[in-house]
Amino acid sequence: MGQSIAILIGNTRYKELSELACCANDVAQMRRLLTETQKFSQIVDFVDEPISTVKDGIRALAETEEGFDEAFLYFSGHGLSNADDFYMCFEGFKEASPNTTGLSRADAYELLRQFGAELSVVIIDACEAGRNLIKNSIPAITSELKAGFSKFVQFSSCTESQFSLAGDTISLFTDEFIRACLQKENGVVYYSDVENALRDAFLNQSGQTPHFIRQGTSQEKFCNDAGRLYELRQEVFREPEVDEEAPEPPMGALAIAKAAIEKIEAQVPSKEQAQAFINGVFEETLGHSDLTPEVAEFFDIRTVKHDDFDYVQNKRTVVSLLERRGGSDSFVESDVERKKRRQPFSGLGLSALASLGMPDEYDETYDLFNRCGLEAVHVGIYFEPKFMALNRLFSEIVFLPRLTECLILTCNSQERRSGWGSFNEYEGTKKWKWSHHAWSDDPAEVAKGYVLDPYEYTKEYIHSFCAEKNS
Repeated sequence: MGQSIAILIGNTRYKELSELACCANDVAQMRRLLTETQKFSQIVDFVDEPISTVKDGIRALAETEEGFDEAFLYFSGHGLSNADDFYMCFEGFKEASPNTTGLSRADAYELLRQFGAELSVVIIDACEAGRNLIKNSIPAITSELKAGFSKFVQFSSCTESQFSLAGDTISLFTDEFIRACLQKENGVVYYSDVENALRDAFLNQSGQTPHFIRQGTSQEKFCNDAGRLYELRQEVFREPEVDEEAPEPPMGALAIAKAAIEKIEAQVPSKEQAQAFINGVFEETLGHSDLTPEVAEFFDIRTVKHDDFDYVQNKRTVVSLLERRGGSDSFVESDVERKKRRQPFSGLGLSALASLGMPDEYDETYDLFNRCGLEAVHVGIYFEPKFMALNRLFSEIVFLPRLTECLILTCNSQERRSGWGSFNEYEGTKKWKWSHHAWSDDPAEVAKGYVLDPYEYTKEYIHSFCAEKNS
């Protein structure tokens, strides 16, 4: 008999994406669950480790002559799906170089194959994780995936067009996965049992639908004896304790409602206070140019302000963020227009196209509307070059006002010269960093997290010419 090994990866820190503090606890809770099964001889954690360290570590773990019954790989963090593959994002992840700054699904499979395990299990808790392995409606495994795997199980927290919800202490999917593993009190816990429990748990979660892949006999075992999970089961499903010595007097329905309303009301600013917050964050950002006087030698600074979102790029990401945050207000509204694409074989009739298995395809256009009347919701800083050898840099901030909070998105981009006095707009898809803040927060403190980012980005661009000279 070989051994079983579990590899747990979590990423909380990101340079160009929002931080995910809960992912470290995701790994800790998964370790606790797997330890209780008494099945895994090794459980190895990689939390906030560089991608190169993770890959080398997995390769080293696979170099054993004992053989493996099961190789279990878990990931919690940001995810990205593009036309080529799905990528697990690490701290320095860049969409322009995903294969060197992230772990692709193809690379993850290749690393798992090195273990030669009887059963390979992949659990991914990340946005866009449920990428279909083939682009049609047949729920099969590609021959490429089958190669090198005896039995294979994969759980993804959502489909490739959805976001995976994080939490204050633990991600939603990881929490539900642990609960699904604890449903049975006796006998063997099969991975198919876990899958069925997860399907039920997310029946009413229209925005997040787990995605499953399985190659095997439905007899693949997660835990040989559910009794081993008794203590953890009692802890997870324990009812909250009630202080019987000093019970609070029961509140009437109206009193409860009033208390809830007053709690929300305390977080809502006046329109003037909200505008002052937005103006304050931008002014703090702009004011920090004094901290980087060397930038002034190379660039002049020009600012722009927009009272709408017409010039925001990659609105799809912004619309998805608003949908994930939920809420009862319509301060910022979105609209998605779907237009059917013209079929490449338009001369064929509908029945002929259907017989070829060619589904209708649509182009989607996303729009954002500022309904609350606040000004300067999209602002930017242009770094106008003083030398022809330099491109123009653009740093922008998007404010998404909500009733009790303000979402803030930031992005830096580079616009190449198209002439002696003109520049092309950034041609890629902008990747936004985002955070959320209460209206009562100090703008100076809020801005601290990224006010230096535009200037550091500019300094890095200037310093890149040193590398060119030395190369």
